[in-house]
Amino acid sequence: MDSRDDPAAFYPLFSALTRLETELWDAVDARLRDECGVPLGRYEAMVVVATVGACRVFDIASALSITVGGASKLIDRVEAAGFCSRKMNPGDRRSSLLELTPAGAAVVDQARQVVEAELARWFTPALTTQEASTLLELLARVRSAHQPAPDAKVAGQ
Repeated sequence: MDSRDDPAAFYPLFSALTRLETELWDAVDARLRDECGVPLGRYEAMVVVATVGACRVFDIASALSITVGGASKLIDRVEAAGFCSRKMNPGDRRSSLLELTPAGAAVVDQARQVVEAELARWFTPALTTQEASTLLELLARVRSAHQPAPDAKVAGQ
C-alpha cells in the first residue's frame, strides 16, 4: 500500500525527523560553542553571509526559513560579537548590507570543519554517500512541494 493512502503513516516519520533534528542541532551546537565559541544559529547566519556575500537581513531570513525579526536579532548578536558589519544598501536606503569581518570569516572557516566532523560522526556509520544524497533529494522534494511558486509570490504581494 502506498503510504500516501494512509495519512496516519506520516506521523512516525514526522516524529523521527523532529527528534533527529533536535539531537543533531544539540550535538552540533555543543561542539561549536565548545570549540569555536559560537552557537549554531549564529554560525548558520554567518554561513549565509559567507555564501551569498553582501546581503540583507531579509536574505538571511529567507535562507534559514525564519522571520525577518528573528534574523535581525540574530544578526545583532553576530554584529555585537564582531563577526559582521553593516553598511548602507545603495540600492535600497531602507536596508543595510551585511558582510563578514575578517574575524567572522575565520570563525566560519574553523566552525565549518567542526560542523563537518560532527555531522560525519552522526551520518557516516548510518548512511553511504549515495544514501545521504538520496535523503537530501527526498527532503528537498517535500519542502519544495509546499513552497509557493515564484509567480504566486509576486501575485500575492
